[in-house]
Amino acid sequence: MATPLGTNVINSLSSRYIMPMVTDNVYGSNLMLWRLLQLNKKVLQGGLHIEIPLDYAEITNGAWYQGFEPWDIVPADTVKNAAYDWKQAVVPVSVDGFTLIRADSPDAIVNFLTFYFEKAQMQMCELLGDGIWNTGSNAKAIDGLEGAVDDGGVLATYGGLLRSSNTWWNCQDDASTATLTVDAMRTHLGNVTSGGRTCTIIVGTQANYNRFWSLSPIDNQRFMSDGARNTQLANAGFTNLLFDGIPFCVDSHVPANHIFFLNEDYIHLYVNPREDFTMRDFIEPVNQNAMTSVIKWTGNLCLSNVARQGKMSVLTA
Repeated sequence: MATPLGTNVINSLSSRYIMPMVTDNVYGSNLMLWRLLQLNKKVLQGGLHIEIPLDYAEITNGAWYQGFEPWDIVPADTVKNAAYDWKQAVVPVSVDGFTLIRADSPDAIVNFLTFYFEKAQMQMCELLGDGIWNTGSNAKAIDGLEGAVDDGGVLATYGGLLRSSNTWWNCQDDASTATLTVDAMRTHLGNVTSGGRTCTIIVGTQANYNRFWSLSPIDNQRFMSDGARNTQLANAGFTNLLFDGIPFCVDSHVPANHIFFLNEDYIHLYVNPREDFTMRDFIEPVNQNAMTSVIKWTGNLCLSNVARQGKMSVLTA
């Protein structure tokens, strides 16, 4: 006997059997998306935009004093706010009634919808993965790392702040080192380090990862001995090597000739709980024997300290 194919049945099957699997797959499908959601996902409900206070300067009127000596109590301007717009992504899933009739049973329909939702999750994966490395050229996409980790050459204004007027809002950019060496990496790591705050992950192209692997035997013994891997990343399927205890990984979205030194303490992926990879119920149009659903996501990638981020941007050997 054929299965009734109204939207109530399809919505029930999709919500119960399809979406949990798809959500796990898309969030584990590329390095920086997986990393951010594992460590630095923040849920934020509502608001015209995402606004983050930035502590950019010291209080300068602290001083020693004696007796009745007056204090300088003029307030110090040490905080500015960065503002980030909400960004939205959607992937539609449409099926026609005749195909569902031929599927004929709940199990067959689940298998059929699984195929379509897997295709949709791959597209969402690409949208989010590309967005995390957006230069700012697509104003509708996430404010990505390539535009954020910059000193004005890629994106002059970030988070609503003009970098030329706020030089503390620039990254550490090594735009002169063309040949990858341990000494150059060590120098750059020092540039992004302040006190106990340092880089937590290094991300590069496959070509630069291979160059790092191929450094001299002495350097290999010092920094890349057998078994020197970040276990959490390795268990998730991401190959990595360690440099001074920091995982060095490949992300296919990194631009050519680049290595990024990222401090994830200051990088957060904000999401709205109403559209955090949410599936809308299937809807039937009045003039078609078909059904359409969508997967929705709303959020943005926000940095609170750009000076502690770095990149080597002209590596060719």
